[in-house]
Order: sequence, then C-alpha cells, then structure tokens
Amino acid sequence: MRNNFMDIAEESKGKLGQLQRTRQKWNEEGQRLLQWRESLGLTRAFIAQETGVSPGRLTRLEQGDPVKEASLICKVYTLTLEKVEMLRALDKLVESIGIRK
Repeated sequence: MRNNFMDIAEESKGKLGQLQRTRQKWNEEGQRLLQWRESLGLTRAFIAQETGVSPGRLTRLEQGDPVKEASLICKVYTLTLEKVEMLRALDKLVESIGIRK
C-alpha cells in the first residue's frame, strides 16, 4: 500500500512540474509577443483586427493565461508582427531609393 501511495505522489509531483514548465513557457511566449507588439507601437485592437482573435483572448495570451488554441494564435500573431515589420522595411527601402514622394 505504501508503495502505491508513494508512486501516486511521485507521479503527481511529475505532473505538477510539467504543468509549471508549460505555464512558464506560455508566460515567456506571451511576454515576447507583448514586448514585440509594443516595440512596433501597435495596439491590441490592431492585432485583433488583423488576426481575427478577440482582444480578450490576446490579453490572456500575453499574460500567459490558458487560451484555447494558443499555439495557433501565437503563430498567427507572430506572422502579423512579421508582416508589419516587413511592410515598414519595404516602405523605408522604397523611400530611400526615391520611388515615393
């Protein structure tokens, strides 16, 4: 009986550790996206409009809270930020070679 209890306790400890690591990963990912968005001067409303994800879900994602389909949302969010960066870089390039006024 004691071994079963010890096995269950050890298994629970392992699951708790995995849960904590997953939560830490999502906290870090949320902070990365938040900082990147802010560095580009973008609002959460803009990201919501571009991705089709509600601002509330984006807030929870940025805070590292559980969000349904978080991996997919992170990918779309990242692609949106990359698109903005690329468009800005293209605008600078076009301006620098004198194509625009």
